[in-house]
Amino acid sequence: MKQYPFSNIHTHVFNSECVPDNFLRILPSKFVRRVPRLIKHILDTKWARRTIAFFARLGAKKDNNKRKAFDKYIGFLEVATQRKQLDVFELEFEVGKQYDSSVRIVGLTMNMDFMDNRPSRHQITFETQLEAVKDIKRYYPTNFFPFLGIDPRHKSGTDLVNWAKSYFETGLEKNGIIFPYFSGIKLYPALGFFAFDPRLDELYAYAEANQLPIITHVTRVGSQYIGSKITELIPLTPKSLSNGNAESVAAMTEITNRISVYYNKKWILDNKLGDNDKACDLFSHPQNYIPILEKYPNLKICLAHMGGSNEIIDSNKKDSDLKQIRRVDSQLWCDRIRDMMFRYPNLYTDISYTLSDLDNQQVKAAIIQFMNTPDAQGQLLAKRVLFGTDFFMTEQEKRESELFKLSQVELSDFHDIITRDNPQEFLRQPL
Repeated sequence: MKQYPFSNIHTHVFNSECVPDNFLRILPSKFVRRVPRLIKHILDTKWARRTIAFFARLGAKKDNNKRKAFDKYIGFLEVATQRKQLDVFELEFEVGKQYDSSVRIVGLTMNMDFMDNRPSRHQITFETQLEAVKDIKRYYPTNFFPFLGIDPRHKSGTDLVNWAKSYFETGLEKNGIIFPYFSGIKLYPALGFFAFDPRLDELYAYAEANQLPIITHVTRVGSQYIGSKITELIPLTPKSLSNGNAESVAAMTEITNRISVYYNKKWILDNKLGDNDKACDLFSHPQNYIPILEKYPNLKICLAHMGGSNEIIDSNKKDSDLKQIRRVDSQLWCDRIRDMMFRYPNLYTDISYTLSDLDNQQVKAAIIQFMNTPDAQGQLLAKRVLFGTDFFMTEQEKRESELFKLSQVELSDFHDIITRDNPQEFLRQPL
């Protein structure tokens, strides 16, 4: 039986130049949210990072665990602020080659041009970012498989499809094989839109017809809309591309009811600091994909992160925000994803970022139980779980090489399935 290339299905290559000035408002710190531009400007300078690293290590010299934590955070900053996108990719590539010289790495681009309603002075536009990504593909046509970031505020309907075609239907030749510049679609709804937005309808139809897979962010944490006008993005009754069948109607009813509760609890409020943490969970909710899956049953969608570690096991005992949320949305997102995968045979998930907690025995046990669950056809859900790390976001947790080894040891029974067989089926790339 032919062995498929080792694949990391979930990485990022963007750097500090690609994000808006107020990007650091994604961090839940009132101080940072008051002066995000200043802090970002400071961190973008090499001398500042070295000064931070010096004092951090000095303060933690008697605490080995703290010193390691600071080292990892500084490592994250070094990747994010110092390197070009090509350099970021090559850091990941070097780790992947240790497992397979023909390693495939999926780079997920994100359109961050609309995550803030205020202008940004130093941000390069998304389309400029994409040109640098195409350059990486030219250097590594058989190893790098970027996904095109989509946002309906950028383009919509037929215009969106026509724009996207230029990335999916052009490419380069290697050994007689044509490799498109982009191999799939990346959604990051927490930046300020719902996945069921009717403006995306034509794109989903195009993706289904052309077997383009979709990877979308599904956790309660991560990047999010940091603007001051969140209420403009969350109407009480959002429009949907729903086909009107019973499953879609039931899902949209629950989604609408959840929005109403969030408004009543004042979790959706315009504010100057971009404090939209709870509100942006509404964009990321796994239930939002039911209308899409009902309308486009042959569309491959990966709900990333398995919902997130705090949605794999109930970790709300120490988190007051989660305690409040559980009263409104009691089912863990991981359980929702499992139930949806049981119903929809083209629905996938990945373990990116979440795998950094594989050394937590409760998280590990829950992931293994998830993968050992049979679907409606009797196939284990493990056949639709993908390996990904979320590099370089995870540099704050563990080094990339640590994550590879951790998954290899803790998920040894499934490792070849999730790193080789499943990615081949999901990506459908020529060998």
